[in-house]
Amino acid sequence: MSFEVDEEILQDFLVEAGEILELLSEQLVDLENQPDDKELLNAIFRGFHTVKGGAGFLSLTPLVECCHIAENVFDILRNGQRQVSPELMDVVLQALDAVNLMFGEVREREEPTPADPELLRQLALMATPDTGTSEPAPSAAAPEPQVPAQPDTSATTNESGAGGDISDDEFEQLLDALHEAPKDTAPAPEPSASSSDEITDDEFEELLNKLHGDKKIGASAAPAATPAAGAAPGNSDEITDDEFEALLDQLHGGGAPSGVVERASAQAASSAQAPTPPAGGAAEGDNISDKEFEDLLDQLHGKGKGPAAAAATSQPVTPAPAQPKPAAAAKPSVAKPAAPVKAKEPPPATETTVRVDTSRLDDIMNMVGELVLVRNRLVRIGASNGDEALSKAVANLDVVTGDLQLSVMKTRMQPIKKVFGRFPRVVRDLARNLKKEINLQLEGEDTDLDKNLVEALADPLVHLVRNSVDHGIEAPEVREAAGKDRKGNVILAAEQEGDHILLSISDDGAGMDPNKLRALAVERGLFDQDAADRLSDAECFNLIFAPGFSTKKEISDVSGRGVGMDVVKTKISQLNGIIDIQSEAGKGTTILIKVPLTLAIMPTLMVMLGQQAFALPLVSVNEIFHLDLSKTNVVDGQEVVIVRDKALPLFYLKRWLVDNRMGGSVDVTEGEGEEAHVVIVSVGTQRVGFVVDQLVGQEEVVIKPLGSMLHGTPGMAGATITGDGRIALILDVPSMLKRYARRI
Repeated sequence: MSFEVDEEILQDFLVEAGEILELLSEQLVDLENQPDDKELLNAIFRGFHTVKGGAGFLSLTPLVECCHIAENVFDILRNGQRQVSPELMDVVLQALDAVNLMFGEVREREEPTPADPELLRQLALMATPDTGTSEPAPSAAAPEPQVPAQPDTSATTNESGAGGDISDDEFEQLLDALHEAPKDTAPAPEPSASSSDEITDDEFEELLNKLHGDKKIGASAAPAATPAAGAAPGNSDEITDDEFEALLDQLHGGGAPSGVVERASAQAASSAQAPTPPAGGAAEGDNISDKEFEDLLDQLHGKGKGPAAAAATSQPVTPAPAQPKPAAAAKPSVAKPAAPVKAKEPPPATETTVRVDTSRLDDIMNMVGELVLVRNRLVRIGASNGDEALSKAVANLDVVTGDLQLSVMKTRMQPIKKVFGRFPRVVRDLARNLKKEINLQLEGEDTDLDKNLVEALADPLVHLVRNSVDHGIEAPEVREAAGKDRKGNVILAAEQEGDHILLSISDDGAGMDPNKLRALAVERGLFDQDAADRLSDAECFNLIFAPGFSTKKEISDVSGRGVGMDVVKTKISQLNGIIDIQSEAGKGTTILIKVPLTLAIMPTLMVMLGQQAFALPLVSVNEIFHLDLSKTNVVDGQEVVIVRDKALPLFYLKRWLVDNRMGGSVDVTEGEGEEAHVVIVSVGTQRVGFVVDQLVGQEEVVIKPLGSMLHGTPGMAGATITGDGRIALILDVPSMLKRYARRI
């Protein structure tokens, strides 16, 4: 596929859309559990809209079409014209799968395949309003019936005031009530309707005239004058507390105590003679609060008391001469008293991240690996040299190199959430397919590990989670009969433990019965009855990792073939990890996985076989001891060593890995005495002993891939350079045992 755009633009789209699509999968599952979350609905709508926009820019018509219909669905949902249902989510998740499929084809520079027309038809049906739901309420901007200009406003009570702001009609009613004069006075000019929440200068002048007794209406309005009627507004555009009290007295029908009226009158008289403070000197307390303004509206809409009604009860006060007003008053802050003061917005944060191609990180890691090898060699030289200055310099280099190695490793780290994010969808689909009710809990999603491990752990974890849902969690009716909650729990957790990551998959399901596992092992010919009876409970649990072993009697599209757990064990072993099972019948099962933080730099145990160096992954090593070879035993043709009352298979690595010049195997006794070093290693759930000639010590090594001719050699994970400059082969213990152990 040839794109008519810059490759850099395409890469930006792939990165951004990829992140959005990963997030959409989690958000859609969350939405099914929280159907009333408006923020989540809006976020999903924006996600589809963003992907549609990027695809439209690149002329990816099939992708645009599918995203557009999905976007319409969530537009209907967020407008309340349809409710979230499991059937709707099934269709939307299928549409997301189609979008992901097309996105994968674009990533491979192929033309996206249009989505299934039947799927698009079903999605379009979901994008229409549901006739079974009530129509959405009319918006607040809809025109209301014209309110007659009468003092009694009780018939126009507004019931839509859920928010803090008032509508244009409400504010016009407020102005009408303030402008309404008694019947024997000349009518005040009618304020012009405005679509804005702000009043005009003329309207504000009218309001001040009513409060301060302007000469145009002062004579006829004298009986209704307030104690503050003669107060001059001064140069400030804001009204004082006393002036607002007077306004409230008018609205309440003169209910204020006489002492308050007298104090307000004295205040108004003194303010007429005192020098006027500058406009900017008004205190913040002069502004009315939201509650006071709401009370004002309540009186206008609920009590029916306008200025005309208040005129009959208010006490007449002789107004003081009013000061001349400025020709043009600025728009006052009292026009919108309910608006909160906006805090000063912080400056935009500087971008703190940058996208870097992973190949660059790999190159940096390789160079740091080479530096580690040089460091190891210098440490070896410094240890054998008596120069104190050299030893100090090497020690400093050792520290700096370690810090640099750790920093570079962190740049390759990714949160395991990248893997965990796919499981809500997996569990949701499986639960609907199996008609189970399951709650998935994710813990430790921010735990970081190497990006290569993140990708490698995806498949094993999928198998383990599917196993917990299918084999572990019972049907809702069975759980209720056993006294459990109908909804089962699956917990997927991750935490860092030293230089390893500990993963656990737990469920509160039926658990495993060791006796049933023993019976299955005998039935399928894995053990005879006597051998099965000797198996411990832990060994019985580990039987589920045997190829072809399954506790399901019927094969389905989910399980029953005995393949999944075998794949898990093989993959975890390749990652130099270990796996363990803890289970209790009727209580549940917990599967623990322990893997190293990174695969690029590996701590190893260096050993010698003859003159050749080999490296054993340190994570697999359990213990080391000195053995008298004359005290070994043979069981069923296999040489074993007794360690703490348990027989462990014993293998001589020289027989497998070192040949003499004639091509034949080296005799095990050649160059060896009656004693030897034995390294006990763990392989999955079993332990074996390896006999070696010499122990060199622990060393961090950088794994170098084998050449094309040696690639795939059984038992070899790679090669490295030792501190003394020699080449050492890194052993892959599981594949080595699979290749050689059956020949012994």
